Amino acid sequence: MRKEDLVFAKATSRRLKTFEANIHPLPGIEDEEARRTFIFQIVESIRRIRFVQQVSQRSIAESRKNPATEYFDPVRAAILHKQAGEIDEASWLVFLFVHFGKNTKSGYRLIADVYGRLGQGVIWTWAEVGKDPLAFRHWLDKSQQNLKTSGDIHRGFGNHRKYQSLDAWKPTGTGEAVQTYISWVTDSGGHKKLFANALVASDGDPEEAFAHLYAELNTVRSFGRTAKFDYLAMIGKLGLAAIRPNSVHFDGATGPVTGARLLFSGKLKSKGSSKKLESLSDSLASHLQVDKQVIEDSLCNWQKSPTDPIRFRG
Repeated sequence: MRKEDLVFAKATSRRLKTFEANIHPLPGIEDEEARRTFIFQIVESIRRIRFVQQVSQRSIAESRKNPATEYFDPVRAAILHKQAGEIDEASWLVFLFVHFGKNTKSGYRLIADVYGRLGQGVIWTWAEVGKDPLAFRHWLDKSQQNLKTSGDIHRGFGNHRKYQSLDAWKPTGTGEAVQTYISWVTDSGGHKKLFANALVASDGDPEEAFAHLYAELNTVRSFGRTAKFDYLAMIGKLGLAAIRPNSVHFDGATGPVTGARLLFSGKLKSKGSSKKLESLSDSLASHLQVDKQVIEDSLCNWQKSPTDPIRFRG
C-alpha cells in the first residue's frame, strides 16, 4: 500500500473498533487476517473510485472517443463529451458502459462494435438512436450474428452482465433495454433535465436525488439492481449529475448481502433480513466516513476471499 493508503487503513481500523464497541459487533472480522483483508478491500474500492476522478482531470486523447480504434474507452469518451458540454452523449456512453460491461477477454470490443455499427461509417450516437430507436433495433437484429464471437474476434458482455442478451426484440434483450432507456430520458427532455428534475424533487440533496433516479430506473428493462446502482454511481463520479449513493441498496443483491451477513453475524448464512443488513451497512459507511458505494463494493469483493487480499477487476 502507498503511504496515504496506509494512513487511511490505520484510521479505518480504529473506526471499525469504535463501530464494534458502540454500534454493532463485527464477528466476521474478529480474525486478524479477515480484518486486514476487509480493510484492504475498502482501500481498493476507494482507489477505483478515485481513479475515475483522477482520469477526469488528465488530458485524454480524442481517439478514446472513436469506436473504430483499439483505443476506444466508453468512460474516457464520456469524460471528453462531458468536458465539451455534451451531457446527452456522455450519459449515453455511461449507459452503454454499464449495459455491456467490460469483458475480461475482449475488453470494450462489444460496446465499440455496437456504438460504431461494426465500422459501417455512422456511429449510434445519442442523437441518432434517440431520433429513431426502431432503426437501432432493426440494425441490431440484422447485425446480431456478426456481433457474436466469430473466428479470432471475441466479443462479450462483462462479468456482471454475462447473462444479458443481444436480442433486438425479446423483452429481456438489448433492443428493449435501449428502447426503454431512450423513453425514460426523452420523456423528461434529455439527460440534463432528467437529472435536474431529480435534484429539484429532492430539494438539492445528492443522496435523495440518487434514490429518486434509482426508483425511476425500474422502467428500464434488463436494468436490475446492480446496473441501476452502477449507472447512477458512475453518473455521479463523472460529475454528470450532483448525485451520490444514498444507500448500499441490497434489494436483489447477492454478493454484497453475503458479505454483510458474514461481517455482521460471522456466518455466510444467517436469519438477518437484507433490509437490516442494508441499514447496518449504511451506518458503517457513515461511521467510516466513506461513500456507500465503497462499502457495497468492498463487501461484495471481501466475501469472495475473506482472509486473502485479492485485487478484483471487471
